Amino acid sequence: MSDEWISETEVANASLVILVGLVKPETISEEALHFPKGVLHLGSESSEKTSSSARFVNIDAPENWLREQINDFLLLDYDTAPAVKVSKILEEEYKAKYSRVIGFILQEIDTTLRARRTRDETGFFKQLQIHENLPFYLKQRIPDEWGQLCRESMVLVVGAGPSLDKTLPLISTLAIKPFIIATDSSLKALKEASILPDFVVSIDSEKTFDSCSYPGFTPGCAILSSQSNSTWSRMYKDKKAYISGRVVTEDFLGEKGIGKTSVQAINNAGLTAIQLANSMGPSAILLIGMDLSGGGNGEVRYAKNTGRDHIQIHAEAYHKIPGNFTNEVLTPFFSDWLETSQLCSKISQKRLVINFNDRGAQLDGVTLIHPDAFPEMRSALEESLKSFSPKDETVLQQRRSLNRHGLTQILNNLTIKCDLIWKSLPSEKDETKVVSEKLLKLFSDREISCLLGDFSFSIMPKIAKGKTISQEQGLLIIKQLKQLIWKLEDAILRAEPEDDFIYRFLTEEFH
Repeated sequence: MSDEWISETEVANASLVILVGLVKPETISEEALHFPKGVLHLGSESSEKTSSSARFVNIDAPENWLREQINDFLLLDYDTAPAVKVSKILEEEYKAKYSRVIGFILQEIDTTLRARRTRDETGFFKQLQIHENLPFYLKQRIPDEWGQLCRESMVLVVGAGPSLDKTLPLISTLAIKPFIIATDSSLKALKEASILPDFVVSIDSEKTFDSCSYPGFTPGCAILSSQSNSTWSRMYKDKKAYISGRVVTEDFLGEKGIGKTSVQAINNAGLTAIQLANSMGPSAILLIGMDLSGGGNGEVRYAKNTGRDHIQIHAEAYHKIPGNFTNEVLTPFFSDWLETSQLCSKISQKRLVINFNDRGAQLDGVTLIHPDAFPEMRSALEESLKSFSPKDETVLQQRRSLNRHGLTQILNNLTIKCDLIWKSLPSEKDETKVVSEKLLKLFSDREISCLLGDFSFSIMPKIAKGKTISQEQGLLIIKQLKQLIWKLEDAILRAEPEDDFIYRFLTEEFH
């Protein structure tokens, strides 16, 4: 390590570097030679700009703006993390700020690259689930009528964190009936406690029904996203409803008139369940099993009563965050905790949010209650709240759906895209350069790349201008693309269009 740096990360093949603190102009020039795609300097004063690839960002800038600059910088190299070098010269009055900035630089790098790796590894599979769920997303989305359904009563949101072993047995003794929204991983625990949830939220493309529940145990209504593993839809049959999410394919559908639901899938099942609970207008929301930090040394994610406690997290980095009953706790789920804390803070401005927990991460705005205080909490809840009882029993059977004309219109549009993709698809016999060029041209069509959302994002970095994929990569992309279009065409027919559309679909080419 150079005498100029107090610390520096070593990243093989890095083409970017972030410099923190006071740095000499000649040093920036030297770093620009070693890191050809860019140098980002965060400091209190700018060195003279000596390279067109060097950027300066003032450490006094607002934190949100600093994060934006860092994220923009990370886009300069999609495949490799930047090196981070911290100068030995850190002005005394800025040391605390430098410390915070270095922390979130590393967090942003970790979060961004993890998301990119996930997209690269799961893009095809996620898109396959979207096509599998498409008919139901078009015809069985949650309705606006579910809003304010729980006025004067309480919604219980059940997570699957280690504290659930302690809190669930106590909650089962409540005299009032809450409306229960369970996360998918909590189902086995609820079964063992003889508690039947009203809603079960599952939005993870890789989390199967069998991994979370017992055979045939399908209580309540499954709240799914377009990316949910298709086993949930098959097991719950007609007892399901779909919510929108941060899905590019849904953005494409939105442009064609398929409006997104007011409640959306965000980040994970627990966070989504809290948002869904809030949309129902309850007097109070009670959270259990929402630890947002790992047990043990940070690796334990699930309670024993979920049957998933053998699944442990072995993350590259564990972040220190504020704890409920200790100053700090460890978590590999930093972004999950941050989003959950921010959402709870916002919700608590309108209604009571209780976190019933004996451990875990601190959530802004909530009322934290330890299990030792359960008798007092139970008494207060039973005195002030009513048991949940819908005024109209049919309201939970309602779904938001396209009318026949709207359905035909969107299916016609999807069929046109399928035909266009088949026409543009490279041949497996084409040379690799030709395959790259044809794929790049195909995915340069904005509507096609949006329609194939997650899959598009997973392959675009490989076929970007100036890159040539290997023969093996080309064959795999062509194979996966064919599978996706076959699955999309199957979804078009499973959406139950009118007979004349089916006849045209099977006999004509759409334009």
